[in-house]
Amino acid sequence: MLTACSDQPDSTDESAGAATEPAIQPAPEPEPAVASKDIPISSENMKARTLYEEGQALLDVGRAIEARAKFMAATEADPNFALGYYGRSNAALSFKEFQNAMDAAQSHLEGVSEGERLMIAINNTFLTNDAVKRLALADELVSAYPQSARSFIIRSGARGGQNDNERARDDMEMALTLDPESIAALSGLAANNLFGEPRDFEAAIRWVNAYIEAYPGEAKAYEMLGDVHRGVGDLEAAAVAYTKAEAIDATLYLAAHKNGHVNSFLGNSDEARAAYDRAVELASPENKAGSATYRAFIPIHEGNIEAGIAELEALAEGIEAMGTPADQVKGAKIFALTSAATAAMHAGLLDKAADLVERRNALVMSVADDVGTMDARRLQEADTHLFSGLLAAYRSNTEEAGRHAAAIMERVADDDNPRKNEPAHYVLGMDALIAKDYATAVDYLSQADHANTMFIRYQLALAEEGNGEAEAAAKHFAEVASYNFNSMGFALIGRAAKEKSAG
Repeated sequence: MLTACSDQPDSTDESAGAATEPAIQPAPEPEPAVASKDIPISSENMKARTLYEEGQALLDVGRAIEARAKFMAATEADPNFALGYYGRSNAALSFKEFQNAMDAAQSHLEGVSEGERLMIAINNTFLTNDAVKRLALADELVSAYPQSARSFIIRSGARGGQNDNERARDDMEMALTLDPESIAALSGLAANNLFGEPRDFEAAIRWVNAYIEAYPGEAKAYEMLGDVHRGVGDLEAAAVAYTKAEAIDATLYLAAHKNGHVNSFLGNSDEARAAYDRAVELASPENKAGSATYRAFIPIHEGNIEAGIAELEALAEGIEAMGTPADQVKGAKIFALTSAATAAMHAGLLDKAADLVERRNALVMSVADDVGTMDARRLQEADTHLFSGLLAAYRSNTEEAGRHAAAIMERVADDDNPRKNEPAHYVLGMDALIAKDYATAVDYLSQADHANTMFIRYQLALAEEGNGEAEAAAKHFAEVASYNFNSMGFALIGRAAKEKSAG
């Protein structure tokens, strides 16, 4: 939830949660597992219940914009519907929207079922960065509702958040045992095996094929097939799958968006720009700026970092003119400025980077002011210290980098989250790497989020190479080189990783 869903320089990584799109074509739809008898929905307003169930089904398939509209309509039909606000939080497009939705859910807990209370409590842990409590509450949910597919899906998410992906997969398989047609479990298993460590491409292929078999008319299934093809390195097959998804659902902007990614990787810049332009045209107002930001990555993939930074800065200035809803403007600007700042630091354009970091950090703290809670402020402050610390590291100012790392750890010190210090370790690791203290860099970067962030994994590989750990470095260079999922970090180092991997 940091910085309106942007928490690290590589947080533009599409695998971490790309924007979703409107419109769903007629296709067989699952019975929403959340509506099962063992997790009652407390509202007596049938219209609100139906809207909630429709929203959950849309959210399961990955159509968050449409789901959000359903949840909003559900709470309009029943303003006391706590689970409707919970659904809105799951489809929220900003930190403030998430906070407001959770506040509303909390204020309408009277008369809710135990399952609803637990689900709302689980989401509240995101506001306090309490991953341990989140998992404990998810365990309670499973214990209370052992026949509910939804309870296992929710616990799978809590386990995945702690990088416990093998047990997360076990939970999703259990959800499928309870509800063999669960889209959330089918797509979740494909995605977790594709992106989560240890990655298992054979399992990802098996699960995406099961998804297609169960829902052959669902365009999102073919979009995910394209993702799996990218994971195994078959970019041409990925483009075919995305094109098929577009053919099934001509309004599916994300399939066009991902065709832009594939063509960026293939070096087909004109085709990539055309695909992103098509995505921007198709996207809802909430999503147009996201596709435009990825379009600005094309010069980075081409090796022209300064041109990419200029395009990102221009985009940040023009966010409002794109029709972006007012409550989404700051988040979209932060995405563009974060991407530009990351590129500038990596390229050694440190004066430019300093300006970009200052501007994005001011927006981040403005988001904290909008949310208005102490937890939001300290978590956003930790995020600004991450970027200020990275800038200090790139400037070879070890003392300042250390101060920022300490500030991050101070602000999360009381959080019950085993991953809470990863950003501080990233700052310290980059500082050591730039100072060519390779042993220290390996120590810190191995404690940063290299499991999910390819840019950090690449820096870890450089540190291992410098420290004489040739086998470990080669493994990590190869993993980065074959990743094929877009982010500013990957755009900056993907080509170099391929060269390193090739020997």
